[in-house]
Amino acid sequence: MISDISVVTHSTAIGDLFNDAPVCGIFESDVIIYKILEFFSIYSVDAVIITRDTLPIGILTLKDLVRALYNCDNTGFPVKEFMSSPVTMFDPSVKIADVLEQMQETAFDKIVVAKENSIIGIIDKRHLLSMCYTQLTPIIKHEYNMVHSLMGMVGEGERGLLKMATTDALTGIGNRRLFEEIFQAHQALGKHYDVTLFLLLFDIDNFKSINDTFGHNVGDSVLKELTELVSRSIRKSDIFVRWGGEEFAILLRYSDPTTVMKIAEQIRQHIDKNSFETIVHVTCSFGMTFIQPGETLEEVFERADKALYRAKGDGKNCVRIENP
Repeated sequence: MISDISVVTHSTAIGDLFNDAPVCGIFESDVIIYKILEFFSIYSVDAVIITRDTLPIGILTLKDLVRALYNCDNTGFPVKEFMSSPVTMFDPSVKIADVLEQMQETAFDKIVVAKENSIIGIIDKRHLLSMCYTQLTPIIKHEYNMVHSLMGMVGEGERGLLKMATTDALTGIGNRRLFEEIFQAHQALGKHYDVTLFLLLFDIDNFKSINDTFGHNVGDSVLKELTELVSRSIRKSDIFVRWGGEEFAILLRYSDPTTVMKIAEQIRQHIDKNSFETIVHVTCSFGMTFIQPGETLEEVFERADKALYRAKGDGKNCVRIENP
């Protein structure tokens, strides 16, 4: 039986999804169909594991059972005549991301988790993806949600350290480490969904002169006020972090680059028109790119940084895009 665990990510071990005593249905290959029909009528499952001398050799699904019984009485025949085989098995220590990748190459939708021929459970690709994405969605909604979700993977005494490690101390939003973790999760699972990701990179124009002229306390105040302003200008599902110094990054999910360009321009205008408490006027330059499946963060960031560099060269306080 599938375990009700609190956090499922791409790095969760597949064996962690199952209870110690799973009710997944395990039958030897010479058992007659009638016995399995009884099992399906009692338990809410859609597949059972078929073994030979305790070794998994196949799977019998409800669809297989329907085919076996269609227009004739096969209830007395052994299950091996109707099972789907061969079976795909994974060790419980294998990470979900690796399981999903290998499942793309398998002929069957369902896989078996077993250790040294001891069966742990059975799961199908759709259910596995659903569990992962159900857990991933609240992570994406807000950077603090990501922190809390990550906390669930460590002991109580380590939670304070984890929050410190994934939160920017000055602004209170996520930091580079948090962004990297979410990016990796997206790249591991995002290829299974029709989702387009965009990276928006921006920094404060002439920030060094602000620190030199007004002092670092004023510079820190600008960073905090700008963070609050941008946070109000984006969705909670957008991942907004301080990348470092006066540079920030936003991970967005939209269907087309035109929408993201409009959002970036709106953020730019909000900053440009805002009267900051300390120095009145601040502007930012923006670089944007969209993320392709399989790309590394370094590749994506290099492209966004190139767009940001063009924005600086074009007079600053503007938005530029760099396509892959």
